[in-house]
Amino acid sequence: MRYQKVIGRVLLLSAASIAFCASAQAQGNSIRGKVRNPGGQNVSRLIVHLETGNGSPINVVTTNNEGDFIFQGLAETSYTVVISSPEFEEVREHVDFVRSASPDSPGESRTLDIVLTPKGASRTPVPSNRTISGQTVPKEARDAMDRAVKLGRDNKEQEYVSALHEAVKAFPDYLEAHLMLAADLLKNNRLDDAISEFEVARKINPKDDRVYQGFGQVLMKQKKYALASQVFGEAVRLNPADATLPLLRASALIEHATAINPNTSKEASEERQKALTMAEQDLKRSIDIGGKSTGQAHLQLARLYEKRGDRRRAADELEAYLKVEPDAKNAQSIRDAIKTLRSQ
Repeated sequence: MRYQKVIGRVLLLSAASIAFCASAQAQGNSIRGKVRNPGGQNVSRLIVHLETGNGSPINVVTTNNEGDFIFQGLAETSYTVVISSPEFEEVREHVDFVRSASPDSPGESRTLDIVLTPKGASRTPVPSNRTISGQTVPKEARDAMDRAVKLGRDNKEQEYVSALHEAVKAFPDYLEAHLMLAADLLKNNRLDDAISEFEVARKINPKDDRVYQGFGQVLMKQKKYALASQVFGEAVRLNPADATLPLLRASALIEHATAINPNTSKEASEERQKALTMAEQDLKRSIDIGGKSTGQAHLQLARLYEKRGDRRRAADELEAYLKVEPDAKNAQSIRDAIKTLRSQ
């Protein structure tokens, strides 16, 4: 389908995106990366360590003249890339794969774009990945956008969309307008059109996490849960401070695990457990970040623990949800569910 081709381009063309390159991954999963200094120059001859998810060393490589490195032939699903040098602050990038590589299944690839911080340097906020350097929105386009926002608040759907099209006509590279059009199309299940708008937005700014969030939501509607988790993962990498993004990835992983019948094979059972483990990590990360997503993260954790048969922890998470959302409309049904779980 066309959306799969578009998603493939998204993952392959973005310099820091996840890529699915089956021919290159035949011998296992791989991690590629590029290392730059704060000025954007590539850093060569820098030692890069690879560890397992629990911290055991696996391999060591050195960046080439272009600042690139690669680890290949990886069989497991959880790794940490570590860069430590006298001149720069230590970098630790956690990398997850959905499934283990096998002779019958092509491996996956992850790509890291690492910017080093000099030791002792004052830590200034990293410029937003949503910023487009040198872009100026014409007044006509801004006015149309202002009208669209007001019309959207007034629930005037047709006029809202028309105003957004006016904004795009006045300024074809208006990222916000394209994202808003894509979101409206997604809401109305016009998925092919939504994909087209998200693709335009990606070309304008391939580092905007909202683009990948949108593609992930399209894939969720298409029930492509494993791929959705990959795309949400890119959004997490681009905007690690947003608690909603790991929640979305966790939701995709839980759906992926739900679709797997663990009784068909040992590999299926292991893949299901790994997906649930990754989802659990994401949900805890979302809770740690905090914000409006906390309640939903507790609900998803309750769902996850119930799938594992851990009713006590599922009940604990539902109680945590009620503490965060004491006035929730479903509060009584949640209390009833807690009683049922406790009684079992």
